[in-house]
Amino acid sequence: MENEGSPVEEEKKASPSELDEMTTLHERTLAALSYIGPLCVIPLFLNKESRFCRFHGKQGLLLFILFFLAQLFAVLDLVQDALFILQVIIFFYMGLAALSGRWTKLPFIYETADKLEQQLQTKNKEEENKEAHFKPDETPSKEAGDSSKNNQ
Repeated sequence: MENEGSPVEEEKKASPSELDEMTTLHERTLAALSYIGPLCVIPLFLNKESRFCRFHGKQGLLLFILFFLAQLFAVLDLVQDALFILQVIIFFYMGLAALSGRWTKLPFIYETADKLEQQLQTKNKEEENKEAHFKPDETPSKEAGDSSKNNQ
């Protein structure tokens, strides 16, 4: 008799991207923090090189911002209560997904967070390129100071 729910068969069914990068318990714990309100920035700073932490950190940060703004602008107590319940359900679901090592995407949230990260990376690369063209040894003020010393 074959075991239908064996870990080996489940591993074969997993997508290649999930198998390419196995996550450690430390990464999964940090990723789960992404969904606990303001703690969402911790995985983004403590484990920058982990794709798994960045994946969940981006989603958690955007969720936190969206729910924070929604709570700010919700004027009815009933709406605030409904938002809070929705927030708790999503945070529990996504936190458990992160702890189990799954790459669960929230449909609108993940795409938006990914686009924002790409825009920030592009902007940072442009700033780095501008800084690379500017060499500290060739500053105009230093050259002007050198020429004034030569004139004296």
